[in-house]
Amino acid sequence: KANKKCEEARHEKETMVMKYVRGEKESLDLRKEKEILERRVRDANKEIEKHTNKIKQLSQEKGRLHQLYETKDGEATRLNREIEKLKEEINSHVIKVKWAQNKLKTEMDSHKETKERLKDATTKLTEAKEEADQIRKNCQEMIKTYQESEEIKSNELDAKLRVTKGELEKQIQEKSDHLEVHHAKIKELEDLKRTFKEGMDELRTLRTKVKCLEDERLRTEDELSKYKEIINRQKTEIQNLLDRVKTVDHLQDQHQRDEQEISALKEEVDGFNSLIADLQKDIEGSRKRESELLIFTEKLTSKNAQLQSENNSLQSQLDKLSYSERELQNQLECVQQTKGDLAAKLQKEEDQRKLEVETLQAQLASEQKELTALKTHVDELKDELATQKRKHAANLKDLTKQLQLARRKLDQLENGNYDKEGSSMGSRSSSSGSLNARSSNEDRSPENTGSSVAVDSFPEVDKSVLVERILRLQKAHARKNEKMEFMEDHIKQLVEEIRKKTKIIQSYILREEAGTLSSEASDFNKVHLSRRGGIMASLYTSHPADSGLTLELSLEINRKLQAVLEDTLLKNITLKENLQTLGTEIERLIKHKHELEQRIKQT
Repeated sequence: KANKKCEEARHEKETMVMKYVRGEKESLDLRKEKEILERRVRDANKEIEKHTNKIKQLSQEKGRLHQLYETKDGEATRLNREIEKLKEEINSHVIKVKWAQNKLKTEMDSHKETKERLKDATTKLTEAKEEADQIRKNCQEMIKTYQESEEIKSNELDAKLRVTKGELEKQIQEKSDHLEVHHAKIKELEDLKRTFKEGMDELRTLRTKVKCLEDERLRTEDELSKYKEIINRQKTEIQNLLDRVKTVDHLQDQHQRDEQEISALKEEVDGFNSLIADLQKDIEGSRKRESELLIFTEKLTSKNAQLQSENNSLQSQLDKLSYSERELQNQLECVQQTKGDLAAKLQKEEDQRKLEVETLQAQLASEQKELTALKTHVDELKDELATQKRKHAANLKDLTKQLQLARRKLDQLENGNYDKEGSSMGSRSSSSGSLNARSSNEDRSPENTGSSVAVDSFPEVDKSVLVERILRLQKAHARKNEKMEFMEDHIKQLVEEIRKKTKIIQSYILREEAGTLSSEASDFNKVHLSRRGGIMASLYTSHPADSGLTLELSLEINRKLQAVLEDTLLKNITLKENLQTLGTEIERLIKHKHELEQRIKQT
């Protein structure tokens, strides 16, 4: 029985040892797996840290690239605005050039050089466009090569990752072999030291540990799956960032192309500015030619009038003048276009100026009437002044006498001489009577007034009354003197204006040739009257045609004709000035119109 029990115990012991060995083996396997998982977790954490660092770097680069993109976008918008402004300026310059071409069709021969320059500019533009297209193609090829190089780099990185994974697996296998050897040595030591109970306890603990490790393994697997998802997301983000970097590079290339295009456009603008300067010079030359043509037309009109007057008087020389007239007509054909416009404008201006001349004549007649009235008024005022001066002289004499008598009386009153009071009163009354008689009868002498009114007895005259009257008379005298001076100055001004006008008329008459101011109708009328005979025929011919024409009548006719001539000369002078002002006003209006058109086109 004891042997059976021992054998059973041994058998149980062997089974327990086998179980213990199996448990130890399982525990070692679990420890190995745990260590492998921990290593994987550490490696994963390291990779996660690396990826987080890379993500931070990429986020920083992303922010930097975003800032660069914003700055480049701002620069691109600014450049687009500048390009739009340049385009608007170019359009305005092109419009100006077209306007100049339309205006200067008659002078196309002088603008051949400008046309050749324009052709060269268009060829340069086409060449610049072709160069820009070529640059774009080169940039696209560079972008394609850059993308291919990026793909090659990614393939190389994948190969490196595979190699590193193989090396890691080899290292893990070597470590597992070392651990197996170490485990065998530990087994041998524990077989000698530990007992059956400790093995059972260890088995229990190992079972609990196995459960915990399995739970940890599940958790680690979940965490690994999560980390894999995070890594995949990070890879997608990295890919997005790489795409953005590519877009930024593309924008930089586009920005460089835009800068090149802007430089080319600036060169084109400089070329257009030079063309515009040349065109402006041509326009100034054409304006000078127009002014010369206008002067030539004026000369031609004067010459035409002279020729018409000579044609009426010299019909015998018609054949000789016909040849010169044909030449003048050939010259007039060149100026006929401008002459038609100016003739219409002149007709309008002549109608307006006729109305103005009529109003001015009415004003001049009224002013002459006023001048004659003023002259008569001045003569009357001079007569009144002379009479007033006489009155004032007589009044002053009387007043001095009265003042002397008053002073004597005051002296007598102060000295107490009352005996002579009656005589002083009589003298005072006589002086006051003479003063009143002087104011009522201006033509009488002071002696007559004193003798006629000396009999009457008047009361005493106060000093203050006399002084006030003297002051009033002096003020009235000063006012009349001022009026006289003003009227004399006004008359002098009118006389000076009349002299100036007569000088202008005389100078204009001396300057102008005979017969330039007369029209064809007047010349025909003169010829008709000279053929009929009479006083007017003797005036228009060099010999007397009527016996009734006397010297006085001829002088009167000459005066009237001179007055008519002065009026017509004044009309012509005013018309000439008005035409000049009208020409300047038309130029100003044309400039204003062009400025308005340019502003409308710019807006």
